[in-house]
Amino acid sequence: MDFCVSHCFAWAPPDICREEQWREWAQGTLVAATEGAPKAAKVPPMLRRRLTRWGRLALEAGGELAPHLHTDTPVIFSSRHGDTALTQLLLGDLAKGEPLSPTSFSLSVHNAAVGLFTIIEKITAPSLALAAGRETFAHAWLEAGTWLAEGAQQVLLLHAEEPLSGFYGDYADESELPVGVAILLDCKIGTRVSVNGRGTATAATTQSSRSLVEEFLAWWFGGMQSFNYTGERLVWSWERQDDAVV
Repeated sequence: MDFCVSHCFAWAPPDICREEQWREWAQGTLVAATEGAPKAAKVPPMLRRRLTRWGRLALEAGGELAPHLHTDTPVIFSSRHGDTALTQLLLGDLAKGEPLSPTSFSLSVHNAAVGLFTIIEKITAPSLALAAGRETFAHAWLEAGTWLAEGAQQVLLLHAEEPLSGFYGDYADESELPVGVAILLDCKIGTRVSVNGRGTATAATTQSSRSLVEEFLAWWFGGMQSFNYTGERLVWSWERQDDAVV
C-alpha cells in the first residue's frame, strides 16, 4: 500500500518531541527515559488530572496534529496493550472487594483515548480503536489505507504505547518505549511511503526485539530508505520514496 505522510509527531520521556531530538535518539546519542509524562496542555485541567500517562501520550500526540485535520478526517487509534496501569488498579480493587470507580473504568477501555480526543477537538468524523498483538501498528496503517482507498482525503493515525509493568511485566516479549505517535496520512501531499506485509513468519523466524513503533521511529527519523519488521505472522516492510508531493 502506498501513502503520503504529511506530518509525523512523537513524544517520549523525558521530553523527546522535536525532530532534531528524535534524530539524535535514532542515532543513539540521546536516550529515552522510562519515567515522565507529557504535559498534555491542550487537555482541560479537570480531565488531565484523571489521565494516566497512557492517556496523556495519546492526547499529547493527537493534539499536536489536530490543527491540520479536515472536518471529515477519520481517526485510527491503535495500542497493543492499552492502559494496563489503570487496568491493574481496577483489578486490585476487585480483588479487595472494593467498588470500581466509574470514571476510572470508563478511562480504562481501549477506545477511551480516541474518544476523549474527538470530544476535546470536536471531531465528528468516524474513529475506531484496534489492537493486533505485536503487529498492531502495522494493522493501523492497513486500516488507514482502506479509508484512503475509499475516498478519504486524509487519515490521522494515532498510536500510544505503555510498556507492560507490575504483574503483567513477566509477559513482555519485546522492548517497548513509552510513546505517543501521531501520523497524518494524505492521499496527495507529503513524503511517499510504501507499506507491505509479506510471507508468513514461522517459529524459526527471529522476531524483532524492539516494538514495531520503536523500529518505525528509528527508521523515520534515522533517514534510512527502508526497514523490515518480523511480526507474529508477517514480515512487514516500510520504504520511503525519494520524492515528496507538495
